[in-house]
Amino acid sequence: MPRVHDQFPQAWPAIKAALAEDSTPEQWELAIEMCLDSRLRHRYIQPINAIAGSRKLKGEGFLILTIQCSLLEFLASLRIGWNYRHGADWGSDFEYGDSKRLFVDFLRHNSPFSNFISTKAKAGIFYRDIRCGLVHEAQTKNGWVVKGGLSRYPLVDFDTKIVNRDAMSNAIDQYLSEYRLALKTGPDLRDAFVRKFDNLYLHASLGTGFSVG
Repeated sequence: MPRVHDQFPQAWPAIKAALAEDSTPEQWELAIEMCLDSRLRHRYIQPINAIAGSRKLKGEGFLILTIQCSLLEFLASLRIGWNYRHGADWGSDFEYGDSKRLFVDFLRHNSPFSNFISTKAKAGIFYRDIRCGLVHEAQTKNGWVVKGGLSRYPLVDFDTKIVNRDAMSNAIDQYLSEYRLALKTGPDLRDAFVRKFDNLYLHASLGTGFSVG
């Protein structure tokens, strides 16, 4: 295994080779830190925390939730090892072209999200009014409101149409903790992880000045 401070994407070929030779939970723990955790920490978690930490309450919750929705779709595709391609048939060559189906299935079948978004209808509402509203219109739709404060509001309340961006951060953290544990011993999750990071590496390697470390 490469040194712990060597990170994805440059170190991916060496990481993948090391996992093929030794797939113990300890080796997977190193791979998770070097590929997944470092990537999420710098690209998502730290920026979200920095924005939330300002506590200006001037609408930054919309930006936070937009980032979180992007992260949710990544986590959904990572879990099954599929990659998005516009127009792709569902599951053909481990690709998908239907973001809604991926997003909806993930929310209602994986805890802790499924504790609040338990049906296909509710997950569809979240996708349409929150995810798509934020991504395409830069606001939530149909009366949904973004709130903060862990003790004041649940993750999602479909009666009052409130989504809690602080609770979403906690839910993502909880999901990742459970996913990491399952990944260390789950062959299907491991295969999906490798497929996903193979694809991420492929696209990263096309960048100008890319070199394998």
